[in-house]
Amino acid sequence: MMNVFCPIVIKLAQSEWFTGRISSCQLFYPCYHRAGQQKERLRKKFIELCNEDTPMIRRACAARLGDFSTKLEKQHVLQEILPIFRTLSQDEQDAIRVMCLESLIPMAKSLSKEENQIHTLGTLLAAGEDKSWKVRLCFAKNFSKFAESFGKEITDNNLIQTFSLLLNDSEAEVKHAAINNISECLTNISQEKIAQLLLPTLQNSYADGSTQYRGGAATALSDICCVVGGESTKMKILPILLELLKDDNADVKLKVVEGLKKVADVIGPEVLQQALLVQLSGMTKDGQWRVRMAVFELIAFLGNKFEKDVFVGQLQSIFLSYL
Repeated sequence: MMNVFCPIVIKLAQSEWFTGRISSCQLFYPCYHRAGQQKERLRKKFIELCNEDTPMIRRACAARLGDFSTKLEKQHVLQEILPIFRTLSQDEQDAIRVMCLESLIPMAKSLSKEENQIHTLGTLLAAGEDKSWKVRLCFAKNFSKFAESFGKEITDNNLIQTFSLLLNDSEAEVKHAAINNISECLTNISQEKIAQLLLPTLQNSYADGSTQYRGGAATALSDICCVVGGESTKMKILPILLELLKDDNADVKLKVVEGLKKVADVIGPEVLQQALLVQLSGMTKDGQWRVRMAVFELIAFLGNKFEKDVFVGQLQSIFLSYL
């Protein structure tokens, strides 16, 4: 089969029209591992396509660069693919730089920590500060995947600093992608970096004018409390959530109410401090029915979680007003 299929791929890659050459970019990845003696020919032709003058062809190659590299022998990735990757990652077309960044996710997984530090880390850090907001958006949107591919040590020492800058990016879409990505990447960031870098950044930026950002901050802070522990949650996170609980937007309040269930798991009955009880009582009369429902669901959750005396003494009167 490969004696037929590989020559077809090569022939398509040599098409006079660019549409054929673009189509061929999709076929190198599935046929390479069974190409036998034609592997070298396939690699050379793919690299030729990566150097094409037509941007659409380079973009098609960049989109498949990561998948293709996972099928290649390690020495060919290091000697042939990574130089092309670095070249394309500096292409004048931001769409090509975006595709390179997405291809880095599978590529980084196939490389060792040392190889990533030498060959790909610089490119990734540069993308986080790229002049094009689309490239920065790609970095922010895929940060949890980069953290997983590069590992906890590199994420802690290098990536998290760049990511934290994107939480205050000048482009709203980039900030929203960053704030919504925090929860997924916490397992690959040390508690120290979360407490020293991420949490202070959120403390300074949670009051952002965007509803989407404030809602994302509420969710992120609720998940962070499970990592930083009870003391930091009481001192730094709970006051912010109480502030967001007063937000004018119903979606933000819903995110906070949902997050308070996680906070309760961390600090126990102390979450029911007087300020929160007063706010919850007032929110049972909120104009948005979804908010009222979420509040009563929270009170029922807290009542089941804590002892009977806690519910009877602090929550029962609020909950029974629902009836």
